Amino acid sequence: MAANMEMSLSYPASKFEADNSLTNPVTLEKYQLAADIVNGVLPVVVSKVAAGISVCDLCQFGDDLIKAQTKNMYKSTERGIAVPTCVSVNNYIQYFSPLAENDQTLKAGDVVKIELGVHIDGYIATAAHTTIVANNTQEPITGRAADVVAATHFAYEAALRMLRPGVKASEITRVITEIAAYFRCQPVEGTFSSPMKRFVLRAGKDIENRFLDELIVQDLDKFDFEVEAGQVYQLNVVLSTGSGEVKNTEYKPFVYQRDVNKSYQLKMKSARQAYAEVNANHTVFPFATRSLSGNMARLGLTSLLAHELITAYPVMRTKLPSDIAAQFKGTVLVAAEGPVRNTRNLQLPYVHSQYCIPEFTTAANVLKTAAPKEIRQAKPLPATEVVFGDRRVEKEDVEMDME
Repeated sequence: MAANMEMSLSYPASKFEADNSLTNPVTLEKYQLAADIVNGVLPVVVSKVAAGISVCDLCQFGDDLIKAQTKNMYKSTERGIAVPTCVSVNNYIQYFSPLAENDQTLKAGDVVKIELGVHIDGYIATAAHTTIVANNTQEPITGRAADVVAATHFAYEAALRMLRPGVKASEITRVITEIAAYFRCQPVEGTFSSPMKRFVLRAGKDIENRFLDELIVQDLDKFDFEVEAGQVYQLNVVLSTGSGEVKNTEYKPFVYQRDVNKSYQLKMKSARQAYAEVNANHTVFPFATRSLSGNMARLGLTSLLAHELITAYPVMRTKLPSDIAAQFKGTVLVAAEGPVRNTRNLQLPYVHSQYCIPEFTTAANVLKTAAPKEIRQAKPLPATEVVFGDRRVEKEDVEMDME
C-alpha cells in the first residue's frame, strides 16, 4: 500500500484542516463510531479479568473484538485497531501486549490496567480502565491499591472538567499533582495527554501528568500553552503509589509504530515481510507483535528498528516492584462551551481509600463543577463470533536470514 507509506507527503495542509474540523458532521460521526466500538469492547474485556486468566488472552480478545466490529464499517476506507489492546499489571505502566512466551497469569489482588483504541477512516477513539482482581466482590478493597485507583479516578475527572478552551496545560498538571498528593501518590513520569488528529495519535503539545524535576518557572512559561476549541484529546492520567519514577523492564517492546517519514531499501527477507505486513495492515498506527503473521515477520522487526522504519513503545515499570500504578484514559472533544466525553467511563472497582480530597481546595472546587456531558448514548454493537481464549499466537521457530 504505497499510498499509505507516502501519506505524510501527499496529505496537503488544506485537506488536513478540513478533515479535522469538528463542525463537519461526517468527521463527527466517524469519531462517534470509533468511540461506540471502544465503549462496547473495553467493558467486555474488563469483564474477563479474574484470577487465573491469561494476559495474552485478554490482549488477543480485545484486538479480535475490534477487528470483528470494524470489518463491516466503511469498507472502502481504513479502519481497525488504533492502539493494540495492552494489559499492564501492578507496577507496569503501559504497552504490555505479549506473545504467549511472555505471558502472565492474573492473581487475586492484581491491579490491572487495560488500554485499547479504534479508528474509523483515521478518526481515533482510545480509552483505558483500571480494575482489581478481587477475592470477594462484596467487600471493598483497601490499602494502597485503593488509594491509587481513587486518586487516579479523581485526577482524571478533574482534568476532564478543566479541558476547556483557554485553560493552560500547567493548570491541569497542577491539579493532577495536587490530587495525587492528597492520596500519597505521584504522577508517573513520561505519561501525558495529547491532542489527536485524523491518522495522528500525538498531534500537538502534550499535557504532562507531572512537571519535570529540572523544570524552572521561566521554562514553564515558555512551553506552556492553552487548550483550544475544536481539538480532540486522548486524556490519559497515570499515577503511582511510589515516586512516579520509571525504569525499563526485562521485556523487549511488544508494540511498535511505522515512521512514515523514513524509507530504506531492505535486504533481509524477514524484514521485507514485516515491512509489507505493517504497511498493509497497520499503516500509521501502533501494532502489537502478536498481529504479525508469524515469527519470520517478527524477526524482521529488528532490521526495521535498526533502519528507523519503526519506533518502539517500551514496556516501563515504576521504580519499585512494590509500587502500584493505575490508569484512566478517555477521548474528549473540546467544544467552545467545554469538554464533551466521546468515550464513556466504566464502573470503578469497589475500593475504599483512607484518604480524601479536602474541602475548599482547588481540586475540590474543580470536581464540584458540572460533569461534562456525553456526546451521545452509545449504540449497541452487533454480536460477534469472537470467543475468549480461543485464539492464541504462539512462537514459531524460523531460520534467520542474514542481511
